[in-house]
Amino acid sequence: MLHLLKAPDFVSMINLIFGMAAIFFAFSGAFGAAAACLLIAAAADGVDGYVARKTSGGPLGEHIDSLVDVVSFGVAPAVIVYCMSENIISVVFVCFYLICGILRLARYNAMPHKKEEYAGIPITGAAVALSMFVLILFNLEKTNFSIPYDIEIMFVFMFVLSLLMISTIPYSKVMKKETFAVLIILFVGTIASLFVSNALIVIFPAILGFLMLIYLISPLIGLISKKKSVQL
Repeated sequence: MLHLLKAPDFVSMINLIFGMAAIFFAFSGAFGAAAACLLIAAAADGVDGYVARKTSGGPLGEHIDSLVDVVSFGVAPAVIVYCMSENIISVVFVCFYLICGILRLARYNAMPHKKEEYAGIPITGAAVALSMFVLILFNLEKTNFSIPYDIEIMFVFMFVLSLLMISTIPYSKVMKKETFAVLIILFVGTIASLFVSNALIVIFPAILGFLMLIYLISPLIGLISKKKSVQL
């Protein structure tokens, strides 16, 4: 079996390990650490794709990648949200999210797609968006500030992300290594904000959260700019 594995597959296993760590942290109530693990898993997923493009992949690579993504970006975020709320209503939202995530991955594997864009937000992007929401809540708690109805807002956000995953709305891929490098720096700074009390460190999750919001609404921005160009 081991001879069938290539370099990208081992990076996928790192993704899986941190996805499982996120689940364990969620069950223990360490939601900030769980969200941080999702960011590390997402970084590993990006490195996995980069390594796969630079080297020859193995016969199991595509299947391993999808199965790992189900755990790290499907099951793990669902468990985090459920453990944070611990009520019966959350079961509906987390199950719907997981179903949409699996459908999103299945469609990506089964149907042809453009190399420069995704149809619907990728499950990795949805998981990062959810983890950023959790980390923002965590950092706000450190400043003794709380958002009213934060759990209810998280349910709505999760529902929107679920719909975006199964939609055909075009989302661009992060292909340039310079962009990916900037994201890694922001990921590291955001994770560091969990352990550093300096107020300046909060700038990292703030920037990353803002960029994630821009990415979520980027198709709408693109549509508006196209309409303006047509009018001009």
